[in-house]
Amino acid sequence: MRPPAWLALYLWGEKRIERLVRVLPGAWSGLWLGVLTTPQLSRLDEAYYRGEDMYRSAAYNRRGLFDWEARIVESHVRPRSRIAVLGAGGGREVLALLALGHDAWGFEPYHALAAVGSDLTAADGYGRRVAVMARDGWACERDSFDAVVFGWGAYMLLPSRQDRVERLREAAAATGRPGVIVTSFFTMPLDRRQLHVTFRVARRLRQLLGRPAPLLGDALVPNFAHHFTRSQIVEELVEAELELVEWGTAPGGYGWAVARRAGAAEGAAGE
Repeated sequence: MRPPAWLALYLWGEKRIERLVRVLPGAWSGLWLGVLTTPQLSRLDEAYYRGEDMYRSAAYNRRGLFDWEARIVESHVRPRSRIAVLGAGGGREVLALLALGHDAWGFEPYHALAAVGSDLTAADGYGRRVAVMARDGWACERDSFDAVVFGWGAYMLLPSRQDRVERLREAAAATGRPGVIVTSFFTMPLDRRQLHVTFRVARRLRQLLGRPAPLLGDALVPNFAHHFTRSQIVEELVEAELELVEWGTAPGGYGWAVARRAGAAEGAAGE
């Protein structure tokens, strides 16, 4: 028995609306990802953090390290190390590392967040420990830190693989041969249909505009963020002459990677 016309129409529309709900956000993200320039993406990023009061609150920045961050520091960073935090925001990681006895210094591209971090570290008696850094680079003396930590999510906010690899190289130069480098990011979801739509739309627009192609995993959420597979992280580390020491994930689609210069463990063992 054939279903009545109204029922057939409803079922037909229901399937297509469900598909649109999945496709439209990816297409919208891809549209803007395709047309926005790198400076415009930076302005979008700044606007996002300006609108998120949490990152400027003392309560958030005094909450301490996340569980996975605390374990990594305990496992991979020697006591009383000199640590740089890139993308330090309002100073959460810097404050926590100082409280653990490390000599921590933060670097943050957005003045308002850097000011919050500096005020908080000064209020706790450590002096002003968060400085403003350039969005497109970080200058420090070679071998001046024992570890470099990219503040929560800061690595995935860099808008291209080339930018990320360059920041890794700078971090490696700052830590010397045995230094530790820690990154954190969104991981690639199991259902990648929306990201595939974003990728296809952005790639086509960038082709028309004569710009470099995006990577699968690039998205606006609402600011730029790249979602990583383990292989993508390893590829970027290898390009920066680093090797993966530890990879981990946490609920909510978060991931992290600990790296050192390639061959650092063997070199340290032979000294």
